[in-house]
Amino acid sequence: MIDDKHILDYVHQNFGKAACQNLKNIHQGGLNNSKGRDYENYFQLFKAFEIAAQDDIDLDKQILANQVLGFVDDVYHIDNDQLIKYNYQAKNSSGSAADWTPEISDRFAKQRLIDTDCHQMAESINCLLVSDKVKAQQNLGKIPPHLVDKDTCQYFAYHPTLYELVYQTSLSQFIQKLINNNNRSNIDYAAKLILGVLQANHYQSVADIFTQAQAEGHPNPFVKFRASKGTFLLPDWLQQLLTNAPPSIRYGLEYDILTIRLPSGFATSINIELLNQLDHERTAQVRTINDLLPLILKLTAQSLTQHLSSHQRSAIK
Repeated sequence: MIDDKHILDYVHQNFGKAACQNLKNIHQGGLNNSKGRDYENYFQLFKAFEIAAQDDIDLDKQILANQVLGFVDDVYHIDNDQLIKYNYQAKNSSGSAADWTPEISDRFAKQRLIDTDCHQMAESINCLLVSDKVKAQQNLGKIPPHLVDKDTCQYFAYHPTLYELVYQTSLSQFIQKLINNNNRSNIDYAAKLILGVLQANHYQSVADIFTQAQAEGHPNPFVKFRASKGTFLLPDWLQQLLTNAPPSIRYGLEYDILTIRLPSGFATSINIELLNQLDHERTAQVRTINDLLPLILKLTAQSLTQHLSSHQRSAIK
């Protein structure tokens, strides 16, 4: 992250005092725009999942942020693998506020110099993000020839609720890939976890975003990231118990999460690490499914209580 003073000094030296004051006004206006912020937050959420769902990508090198000082300041994504910075100016409007204007061209050109000179990027790509499809198409025809190969206008619809954002865009597909599950409650849960991390705004990379969400999630829904920990096996005592259970008892192990389902429809899940921590004396008492289920519920409740207590202590500090 580049210090704000460094950017302001650069703008003052290269573009003049008026441009420096304009930059400050742009940044303050973005911070004050609550309607626009909702639009930006949902787009940032969409980008977080879109980036994380890509294969063979180092998420530690992918930076995502919003409302950072700049001439194009609403949302940006830095790809430190390719040294490319993508900047998005979001306009939740179908009116003149969403028009491509000479001012937009000027801001994009200035932002490109900041990105290459201050952020040391090899390439800078700016995008006017608008919530009106017709406006987006019109704007594509207004981009000056010298910017056509570098900048663009993109349509991204405004969704008033998280539910609409998830299920009216490809966001649900990105989430399903990361959680290996198409259950709507699980998809919603994953989306809310990441949105909470983004709104807290205490992260440095896309990897940080999902690491924090996994720490907050009980259980952790993100199978893609659990998979990197290695191969998980049930302990022998548990494998034997489940193998000898009645056929109507169904169970499955997805990485480190064991799920058991009863004929009644009741299901419970637990991280098998909690079961691996039990000593022989305790596991010897578990002889049937009727012994196992209360134990799983007890261990899960204890783990959740410890997690909440640690967060409360951190809040006090």
